[in-house]
Amino acid sequence: MASSREKVVAHIEQDLASVVAAAVDAIRTSIPAYRDLHGPQLADVEAIAFWSLRRLITLWSDGSGVVDHRDQSRFRAIGAARASDGRPLTDVLRAYRVASSVFLRHVGGVYLDDLDPSDVVELSVTVLEAVDAISEEITEAYTTAREQLTSNRNQAQATLLDDLVVGRRTSPGALADRSRELGIELPAHPHLLIAQTSGSQITDKTVDALLTALGITRLSRPSHLCTRREQRAILLLPNTVTLEKVDDACRTLLLHGCLVERRPLGEVSASYRVASDALDTAPAHAFHGRSVLDEGDAQLLALLTARPTADTTAVVRAVLGPLTEAANGHILDGVSAFISTGTATAAASELRLHPQTLRYRLRRARELTGRDPRHAWHRLALDTALQLRQLAST
Repeated sequence: MASSREKVVAHIEQDLASVVAAAVDAIRTSIPAYRDLHGPQLADVEAIAFWSLRRLITLWSDGSGVVDHRDQSRFRAIGAARASDGRPLTDVLRAYRVASSVFLRHVGGVYLDDLDPSDVVELSVTVLEAVDAISEEITEAYTTAREQLTSNRNQAQATLLDDLVVGRRTSPGALADRSRELGIELPAHPHLLIAQTSGSQITDKTVDALLTALGITRLSRPSHLCTRREQRAILLLPNTVTLEKVDDACRTLLLHGCLVERRPLGEVSASYRVASDALDTAPAHAFHGRSVLDEGDAQLLALLTARPTADTTAVVRAVLGPLTEAANGHILDGVSAFISTGTATAAASELRLHPQTLRYRLRRARELTGRDPRHAWHRLALDTALQLRQLAST
């Protein structure tokens, strides 16, 4: 004849699906790291909860109360997986305690009158010993995996940027998964910077100094990536970093670079190509008064060198920027007149303005675009963009 414990175990196994659902709900409610899980991640939590509670029932039913080596191996695998996806260890361990609490409350609330006191005591001891054994295995595996991940993190992050540069695995889902695994938070529209020294390979020390000068450290939760290619450093930077700050840092470190600002993550490969080509083809006077080219320079050089990726619309957008807005039409007219006549006085006469008014408009153009039409390279960029805009309108 079946004992009272055997009868209760049979009933609990029939209830297990609802107990697991209640346990997962409790975990998501009480632990922030689990609150937003969905899809495969949520299904993984549900499967682990079902298996863990089923094993707990078995340990209590047969009276062994001992977690065997197969259980230990599985919990070590779970600990390593949670380390990889960045879930905090304290939250992982707490999830098992929450699930165990839900299980105990269910048994006590529904079957207490059907059990002997010794059964209740043994169930409580089994749960405590199991949670203790689970915590030990998960903690050890989690710690080991985190140490390995940390030692390999820089290489893994460089690999991610390498993939972005060549256009591999750039779907939003794949990027989100890899970013989560690496513990990084990439902006949706980052800056891409390529930096180089004159004639020598850029070193780790120089890259670290550049990141420090930009206010980016490796100690904080990363929002950047670094890699190298052809003696150049490639950096994916937060879009809070300004071109002026990047230029100051590169000038201090005797670097030349090209910065493409606020382009979508999925366009990193295109940004890399246009920036890399710009550094290959830019004349020395393009760096007059600065150390870093911008996207306008890169797009202009792609056009001048007849690259297949040359985009006249991108030249106009990147070079003229806010000058194409209706509110700045008078400034654009001043720049156009200055380029066509060659002097502020002649341009003012053409527009029937006072020369000081024309000079003010040129100053505003420099502030808005970073380009000074008095210098040859900027004058070429502005003139080309103006002509392309005119051709597009006609």
